[in-house]
Amino acid sequence: MFSTIRENLAPRHLGLAALCILAWVFIALFRYDNYGIEESAALDLLLNWSIVHQIASPVAFFGVPDLRAILFVPLDMHWVGSLIAVKVYTMFFLFGTALLLYNWAEECHGSESSMIATALLLIAPITLMQTDAIGSGIFLLWAFAVAAIFDDLMHASERTAPSWLFLQMLMCAFAVSLHPMGLALPLVVIWRWVREPVERKKAHRMIAAIVAATAIMLLLRWGWYGMDAATANPLNILADALLGSPILHAANSWGMGLIIADLGIAAMIATLFMKKLNIDSTSLMLIVASAIGALHADHVWVLIYWATTLYLGVPLLIKLNERIGWRGIAGQRGGVLVVVMILVVLSTMVAKNTYATRQMELKSDTDKIISVLQREAENAPIDQFIAASQWPARTLLVTRRDVLPLPPTSADIRDFEAKIKGITHIAFNPQQKAMHDLARNMAALSHKYETIALMPGGVVVKLKQTASDTDENINHTVSH
Repeated sequence: MFSTIRENLAPRHLGLAALCILAWVFIALFRYDNYGIEESAALDLLLNWSIVHQIASPVAFFGVPDLRAILFVPLDMHWVGSLIAVKVYTMFFLFGTALLLYNWAEECHGSESSMIATALLLIAPITLMQTDAIGSGIFLLWAFAVAAIFDDLMHASERTAPSWLFLQMLMCAFAVSLHPMGLALPLVVIWRWVREPVERKKAHRMIAAIVAATAIMLLLRWGWYGMDAATANPLNILADALLGSPILHAANSWGMGLIIADLGIAAMIATLFMKKLNIDSTSLMLIVASAIGALHADHVWVLIYWATTLYLGVPLLIKLNERIGWRGIAGQRGGVLVVVMILVVLSTMVAKNTYATRQMELKSDTDKIISVLQREAENAPIDQFIAASQWPARTLLVTRRDVLPLPPTSADIRDFEAKIKGITHIAFNPQQKAMHDLARNMAALSHKYETIALMPGGVVVKLKQTASDTDENINHTVSH
């Protein structure tokens, strides 16, 4: 019986079983409230839900959404309004991306290193964070993996304008719409076609199409509305790759970030030096994206950087262990096993702490500001709560009330006061440079607006109530 099972049990069956177990772990660690969602993802979801339910919503004023909104359309058929369904959907995209990256790494570096890198990526704290936040990093990795396949198919095609070209154009637009790191995709594709020595006419057509798709999406998404603010010190946020959410560890964790940064830079330089001009598309996309993302260090960049470090660094670590080690399993793989065990134990500890934070419903600094607006919305009549938020999509998702983007500032305080007429609450982070003008405008209106919350993540100001407003609130409460 056991011999029959052993004969029919292929390695892929064990891999699928491991993914099922990992899916159960992810679902256990997900947040089940409306907090912690990426702003741009919240905009995509709200836009889809508004269209499906045919509800007039201020979401149209928030900005141009990214193309993830197209991928979320299948969810609108049966799971409209369900955040957990979207998170599970994102988890499936993660697993599919992991399989694509595994196949690529197996072709380039062998099955051993690809299996180790994929496993470490899937259990990494930053991977769980991005999946739970419906982060664009998951979909950006997917776009890189799929675009590399399309690129190979286009080079292999005998036609001057194969059908793969249109899919590649869509993939370039998709990646660019998500994050500035998405520019790595069209840049690498163009670079490969510039080096095409044979079919120049085909290459020129490909380059023109990719440039056109990228330029159109840049015009639509310039500024990339919905991205998290970049951190002042990239090393601090890079530490989240292994230490998890900033809620779980000290803010000044640049030491761990420095280690990860050094490992990633060493892996990228070694890969470029060894492969030179023969580097494959996926490796080059990951390297270029990691370099671009350093200019806007957020958790999306951390996921891409950590994936780059694993898939490029693990094969080099195995080769280094073989070169300096002695014979036997301990000599040939001892160093690799030590590194893997350290990462696994660290990831397990972070997962345990993450579960504890979910039970205690701890929130990030920004979510604490949004929670203040949620309490205000619960205690105020519908016609007496209209908020303007720096994070309008996330705030609307939590409060389920009318929320507008922040008003434009003005040097004329009367003009600014006219712009915010009717707004009862305003939430923003005055510590950010882009919000300094708004903070000055609100300070000039301190006789009409009062501060009801001042936290590290921002401030919430509220329109002062007059005597008549108070009487109306009392009558409304009594009537209910």
